[in-house]
Amino acid sequence: MVAQGSCLCGQIEYQVELIPEKTFNCHCSFCRKAHGAAFVTLTLAKGDTLNIKKGKEILKEHKNDLGGFRAFCSVCGTRLMNYAPDKSMYLAIALSTVDTPVNFCPGAHANIESKASWHEPYEGIPAFQGIPEGALD
Repeated sequence: MVAQGSCLCGQIEYQVELIPEKTFNCHCSFCRKAHGAAFVTLTLAKGDTLNIKKGKEILKEHKNDLGGFRAFCSVCGTRLMNYAPDKSMYLAIALSTVDTPVNFCPGAHANIESKASWHEPYEGIPAFQGIPEGALD
């Protein structure tokens, strides 16, 4: 599914091909801090399809200790995506930044071993201590 997305202030716009069946709620402490929320819903995407259509010069990256990147708008702070140095290996889009209507839902909760102590993931989809096997393939 090809989707359009943007940051809150609209100064960054992107297009990417999402992989809807690889959508999950990440409860890891890094995602919780980056988004200021109990979890973030991520959808994996085909890295070679990412096209920053507008605002490339204000898209900033934070490199984590594992060598991956979290990209955000330097104007409004919206966290848009995270990826490996080679985006064809791993590109995850924050689903909340997708402007194209989506008709799919998360298929799992991931990284519940580090979930917020005050939050219980909703039932109805599987919950995994880490990333579900095969989710990143």
